[in-house]
Amino acid sequence: MKSNRSVVVFSIVLAIACLYQLSFTFKARSFENDAHAFATKKAKLGEREKDVYLRYIDSLGNKPCYNLLGIADYTYFECKQKEINLGLDLRGGMNVTLEVEKDAIVKVLANDPKDADLLKAVKMADIAVRDKGTDYVDAFISAFNEVAPGRNMAVLFVKGNNSVIQPNSSQTEVVNYLRSSINTAVANVKSVVEKRINQANVTQPVVQIVEGGRISVELPGVDNPRRMEDLVEKSAKLEFYEVNGGIDGVKIYSQLMKAASMASAPIKDTASNDTSMVKDSSLAKTADAGKSEKSILYSILKPFGKGEESAVCTIKGSNREKLLKILSEEKYAAILEPSVKIAFSAKPQDYDQSGKELTNSEDYFVYFLKRDRDGNAALSSEEENIISDARENTNQTGQLEVSMEMTPSAASRWAQVTGANIGKYIAIVLDDRVYSAPRVNGKISGGSSQISGNFDIREAQDLANVLKAGKLPAPARIVASEVVGASLGDAAISKGFLALILGFISVVLFMVVYYNRAGWISIVAVLGNVFLIMGVLSSLGAALTLPGMAGIILTIGMAVDANVLIYERIKDELALGKGMKTAINEGFKHAMSAIIDSNITHLLAGFILTFTGAGPVYGFAIILVIGIFSSLFTALFITRLLLDRRADKGLDTKFGFTWNENFLKNKNIDWVKNRKKYYLFSTLIIVLGIVSFITKGGITTGIDFKGGNSFIIQFDASKNYKTEDIKEILDKSLAGSSNEVKTFGSDGQYKILTTYLLKESSSKETKLKVQEDLLKALSSFELKKDKNGEGPVIQVSNVTPTIATEIRNKSAFLVMLTVVGIFLFLVFRFRSIAYGIGAAISLVHDLALVLSVYAIVDGFVPFATEFDQHLIAALLTILGYSINDTVIVFDRIREFLTSRRTDKDDTLMINSALNDTLSRTIITSSTVFVVCIILFLFGGDALKNFSFAMLIGVVIGTYSSLCIATPIVIDLTSKKKSKN
Repeated sequence: MKSNRSVVVFSIVLAIACLYQLSFTFKARSFENDAHAFATKKAKLGEREKDVYLRYIDSLGNKPCYNLLGIADYTYFECKQKEINLGLDLRGGMNVTLEVEKDAIVKVLANDPKDADLLKAVKMADIAVRDKGTDYVDAFISAFNEVAPGRNMAVLFVKGNNSVIQPNSSQTEVVNYLRSSINTAVANVKSVVEKRINQANVTQPVVQIVEGGRISVELPGVDNPRRMEDLVEKSAKLEFYEVNGGIDGVKIYSQLMKAASMASAPIKDTASNDTSMVKDSSLAKTADAGKSEKSILYSILKPFGKGEESAVCTIKGSNREKLLKILSEEKYAAILEPSVKIAFSAKPQDYDQSGKELTNSEDYFVYFLKRDRDGNAALSSEEENIISDARENTNQTGQLEVSMEMTPSAASRWAQVTGANIGKYIAIVLDDRVYSAPRVNGKISGGSSQISGNFDIREAQDLANVLKAGKLPAPARIVASEVVGASLGDAAISKGFLALILGFISVVLFMVVYYNRAGWISIVAVLGNVFLIMGVLSSLGAALTLPGMAGIILTIGMAVDANVLIYERIKDELALGKGMKTAINEGFKHAMSAIIDSNITHLLAGFILTFTGAGPVYGFAIILVIGIFSSLFTALFITRLLLDRRADKGLDTKFGFTWNENFLKNKNIDWVKNRKKYYLFSTLIIVLGIVSFITKGGITTGIDFKGGNSFIIQFDASKNYKTEDIKEILDKSLAGSSNEVKTFGSDGQYKILTTYLLKESSSKETKLKVQEDLLKALSSFELKKDKNGEGPVIQVSNVTPTIATEIRNKSAFLVMLTVVGIFLFLVFRFRSIAYGIGAAISLVHDLALVLSVYAIVDGFVPFATEFDQHLIAALLTILGYSINDTVIVFDRIREFLTSRRTDKDDTLMINSALNDTLSRTIITSSTVFVVCIILFLFGGDALKNFSFAMLIGVVIGTYSSLCIATPIVIDLTSKKKSKN
């Protein structure tokens, strides 16, 4: 009784803790409902509903809205931080993965960044990481040893007598130094990005370092992905340059045009006297010099102004990279190097030569910035952050600007720079983009200055936040991103919740119909299980994702496994004529080892799955692990408590009905005798899968395994477009790309995967061009916005080849690690290598069969079947599930070996174990199979691939437990005996 009281007290405390955590979610949602209701009323009066909603949140969000038992008050924003965090796939928003440029760090650490061996090794390391997913430091060390065999690497990184690395340092010390420096740079980048995101008031952001030294940034609910990409990727290198404007700028422009005109053949020089050209204010004359030669430079670089402005020419945005490439040629470099730096305006030209305001301009100003004798800016944040504070402000003309306060040392240098350039231009440059280039009217003391640039309020706020947070300590670029529209998240919540309710109802019906009153007790345990999962999830601050909801549904199905084992054992004891109290004690006692062993193997797969580190699959893994612990607690303690209470009161508890009293009892199937037939059947399926794989050129692979761009596009649902027609247009329009088109749901949504421009840079401009060219290619189709006004692009994902390679390699490693881990555990637990090998072979068999079925059905089923991370999550779950039944059989064999039934030979013993546990195997498989069907039918297209794999896996796992894993033990033990 004391133990029962302890369980009751612990359960009450746990329930209160979960209620406390979940109460913040309820209060936050209640506040948001009030805000929506208020906004709806105002919208009827002509105001924009979204603006009213945001205004309501901003004005009341910092006021107390939740009083906790008179102890503490919480505002909406505080409740929001404590509520259950919804993942991007349920809430909408974006996720980006930042890659800190390790090659740049290595170059900075070197004493000679232009060392030929260093540069060659860095280039080779970049290729190795991209193609093989190798660790960067390992790749660099290997490449350097190949490029310069015998050369002392330490000499490259010696920087003075106090340097960490000295000429006599070993290669191991160099490796540790590089790793430590890179890890420090990554941690510092994470800190700066986190500071920027927090200052931008994004709700519940998740910024974390993931494997490979990358930074995952999840931003739920953001409605401006481009703005967020700028915010996290911007290096914030702030520089102040003197400008070669006016006459000096015209001279440089004319010299460039002169060099261009002389490139092909001698022509009449119409602009030999630069000064006279300036006096005539005729920049066009200089441009005409190259006209007869049809110079590329002439065609893209257009003159601007009267020779008095800070910028004397303009260029189309699409030609900026082309210009930089042209000007790197020797004949132009002689004019520019080392005193002139080319830079472009941050935003397109906003006024013409007459001063008239322009709209929708595609032209950017080109600036000729002046470098000092060392090739640097007049004032720079390269070595230190020179801004102490920044904020958006409105100037006297009503325009938005960013006011900056400099640090004391920077303010002193700024005063010197401005004092030496009165009447001249100084450009304010952030990340090589010129935000403004004002004329200096007088010396500026005190370190106060302003940046103007035709900002809107968010741009001004973001720029101020970036300047306050400081520059990234190392270059970083976005190597993978995903943008999910809010409407897609709403649909996912609706479908996931429906699947959750139906899954729960199906389990309730099954347990009650099969186990009578005991079934109701197990349902109480399952309800407590779900309650615990949500409470723990909320307290951990982990995100609930769509795969996470699938994990809850699967947990509901698998949670009854332990109850089934216990109930079947109790029924066995009751059949022997034992009393209810004794039968309960004996049932729990005999079921305990099988429950613990099977859950440990499942937990092992769950823990390994958490190594994904971030994203929806990680959310699934967290739910799975929490679910295993909560299922064990509710089955072993809550169910036991309820059964004991009824037994103590003398109440009868029925564990079944007359119709199923002898279900699958006393069966005598010779599993061992037929094992070769099972081996042959499995072999035929695998061979058929291999043939399908070869003839189809492989299984359809998701972009997370091969890289590329994925879009979900909203078409006009009434048109019923064919995927083949869409693909044909894309193949013609997106030259050199591989394109896949599949339906996504039944509302005119199509999922498009393309490798268009995959080998180009992963810059924001490239990603925008991919989307623009895709929509241009689809212009012959009728695209629509969805019911929430989003579209036609409602989800975008981008993955670079480097990330894809690492994800693919890591996934293969996780699968192998799971198999090896389960093998080692079973060898340890059952003290026999035969059992470990039998289980390991059956797991490999399960993987081969699932992938074979995928290869066979790929292209024939009306939904996307992709080899991606979701499939890997399903495979690891299948491994954990499949081994459950196998462990139960092994546990029964172990029981035989330690009981009076050791007189049986191996074949009879294994057949008896399989037949005795057959009802448990079929019942537990049935409950999981039913919830997988519900998940497949009602979970939405985003989970089709995952749930389809689970359906196949449940069937194959059950089959392999009965027909493959244990019979293999016979073959292994018989060979051992024959040798002996």
